[in-house]
Amino acid sequence: MKIVGRETFVDVVRERAAAQADEIWLRYLVTGEVTGETVTLTFGELERRATAIAAELQRHGEAGDRALLLFPSGLEFVTAFFGCLFAGMIPVPAYPPNVAKPERTLAKLHAIAADCRPRFALTTAEYVPILERVAPNGARCIATDTCDPAFASLWRAPELTGESIAFVQYTSGSTGAPKGVVLRHRQVIANQLSVEIGMGPVETVVGWLPIFHDMGLGNVLQTLCAGTSLVLMSPVSFLKRPARWLEAISHYRATTSGGPNFAYDLCTRRVTAGERARLDLASWKVAFCGAEPVREATYRRFTDAFEPHGFSRAAFYPCYGLAEATLFVTGHRRGTPPKSRGFQSSALDRGEVVEVADGGDRRVLVSCGTPSPSEEIRIVDPDTHAPAAGIGEIWVRGPGVASGYWGREDDEAGAFRARTAGGEGPFLRTGDLGFVHGGELFIAGRQKDVIILGGRNLFPQDLEATIEAAVPAVRKGCCAAFSVEA
Repeated sequence: MKIVGRETFVDVVRERAAAQADEIWLRYLVTGEVTGETVTLTFGELERRATAIAAELQRHGEAGDRALLLFPSGLEFVTAFFGCLFAGMIPVPAYPPNVAKPERTLAKLHAIAADCRPRFALTTAEYVPILERVAPNGARCIATDTCDPAFASLWRAPELTGESIAFVQYTSGSTGAPKGVVLRHRQVIANQLSVEIGMGPVETVVGWLPIFHDMGLGNVLQTLCAGTSLVLMSPVSFLKRPARWLEAISHYRATTSGGPNFAYDLCTRRVTAGERARLDLASWKVAFCGAEPVREATYRRFTDAFEPHGFSRAAFYPCYGLAEATLFVTGHRRGTPPKSRGFQSSALDRGEVVEVADGGDRRVLVSCGTPSPSEEIRIVDPDTHAPAAGIGEIWVRGPGVASGYWGREDDEAGAFRARTAGGEGPFLRTGDLGFVHGGELFIAGRQKDVIILGGRNLFPQDLEATIEAAVPAVRKGCCAAFSVEA
């Protein structure tokens, strides 16, 4: 990859602008339709707009200040993100307030703001009136799409190194208050190298995932580092008509694209026969799937539906990662069909791993592959920190592992500097449960989500899948299993 030897993303952007100034890096499909309105951004324009935004920020703040990014889907988020980096400030991607009912997203927004204490709240001119009503006290609201391009001449290059904080990525907060993962330039660049090693060369990428989320932002950073092209649409465009995603892959001859398991199921259910007939998915080499349990049934249904239209079963790419490790930890071997294995369900409920070929007491799991050469995983008993004989907590270490949580040094000792019973470390404790079988990682579930009933460890995603299959009235992907203590 061309970023080897580069310390920061400011270096990467400036090098891209110098070498590929007029090349289109990013295309944004405004309506999600390949025949609709498209706005573009070249590598040179990225540098010019980022420096203009950086100069405006430098007028009102200083290096190290935090800036909440509260943008609707579009190019403005991208230019603001890099504008913060060019100013030496720390972008904090967050979910934009709901225009109609901003109070729906206020609780999480204010929790994030209380934690990171932002100096700025950045958005577009359209959103400023809303943001001024809901922005945290003391945060200056700036519409970055109105920044004067002439400000670029006033930009002062910040003093950055690989150890400088690149951005703070907040976790979902699904099992507690959101935590801000502190990611340094060297860690993010190291993870981009791991992605390339795992997924192979990146050419054209199509994405619909929200770019304030680590998986969607990964598309942006990876194509920038590789100097290749990116096509984006909003998540809403995809959800309203899932065929738009596949049409963009077909039209732009994308090689890499993906999303969570539900996205593949949604395409199988809602892309019509007429829409399928117009697709040519032969260019799609890496269909990555992560962020939630990867199901064999989903993979088979999607392959059966789209293989007649060029999709290769060898393109399906299950992977595992998390914000605390920047993004990517393990991945399937590119160019080969995913591996799935059957395990005895009752044994898994006891934390044991017993492979079985068939039978009613059988649960099929999909492998999430192996770590890149720079990453290491261990399966550890979460209580004793000794190696787990079966299912255990997944521990990770490598150059892409984050520095800790923003302002939570007490948490860091337990989560980011864990040591095994034998003294090896430090490791990141992921909180995820899994096991290694045949040299590959299989995910069992989240430690905090396990439902203990009658001495059995039941995983919510398995209960949900069983209910969805058995009860026709339950919508696919709309079932949640959790324990209630009476």
